[in-house]
Amino acid sequence: MNFLDREHLRSLFTKPTNYINTNRGKEYYDNLYKKMKKRLEELRSQQPVREAELKFSEYLSTWDLSRRDFLKWVSATTAMLMLPPSFEPLVAEAAEVMNRVPIIWINIQDCAGNTEALLRSASPTVDELILEYLSVEYQEVIMAAAGDQAEENLKKAVKDFDGKYLLFVEGSIPVGMPEAFTIGRHPKTGVEHVKELADHAAAVIAVGACACFGGVPAAYPNPTGAVGVMDVVKGKPIVNIPACPA
Repeated sequence: MNFLDREHLRSLFTKPTNYINTNRGKEYYDNLYKKMKKRLEELRSQQPVREAELKFSEYLSTWDLSRRDFLKWVSATTAMLMLPPSFEPLVAEAAEVMNRVPIIWINIQDCAGNTEALLRSASPTVDELILEYLSVEYQEVIMAAAGDQAEENLKKAVKDFDGKYLLFVEGSIPVGMPEAFTIGRHPKTGVEHVKELADHAAAVIAVGACACFGGVPAAYPNPTGAVGVMDVVKGKPIVNIPACPA
C-alpha cells in the first residue's frame, strides 16, 4: 500500500479508537496501595541522599506555592497516573521523600530535547534539582565524567542502588538495526543497554515521544526499527511521559 495514498491517510485519522477501561478493579488498587505504602515506608526509613536545609513546607513557600497549589498538583499528578483519588495522600508523601530516590538517566536515539528542557528549567533550576532535590547518579549530558570513568560511575551506581533507582530513558531503541547505537569502549547496543539497566531498576521512566512510542526515528520507513521502551522492557513498572519535550 502506498503510504501517501489518499484513502490510506484518511483511514489513519478516521479509524474509531478502541475504548480502554482503565479501572482495574478494587482488588488491584488495594494491592497497589499497600505496595506503594510499603515502599514509601522504606524510603522514609532511609537517610536522605542529601540533607535538606529546609523542610518541604518551607520549600513550597520559596517557590511561591501555597498548600492549596501543592494539593492541586497532587490531584493532577494522581489523575495523570490514572490512579483513584484515594492515592492522593501517597502521591503527596512521595513528593516529600523524593530526594531519597537515586536516578540513572540514559540517552539512546534522541535529540536530547528533554535533557535540554531540563537544563533550562527555571523553577526550580537544574542546579537546585540536582544539588538539593534529586540524586542524579548518572546523566551523560550533565556529568563531568566521560569515557571509562563514566562507565565506572554507571556500574557503581547500579551496584550501590540495585533495585532502588529510577531509570530514565530518553530516545527510541533501534531493535531493527542494533549497530545504529552502541555505547562504551566495550560496545553495548541500545537494546542491551536498556534491558540491563532496567533489570536492576525499581521502575523505568520513558521521557519524551521517542522513548514512549518511537517518535521521529520510528517514522516511515523506520530504517533502524525504532521502538519505545515498553516494547523492549518487560516485567518492570513503566511510566510514559510523552511529548517533545516532555
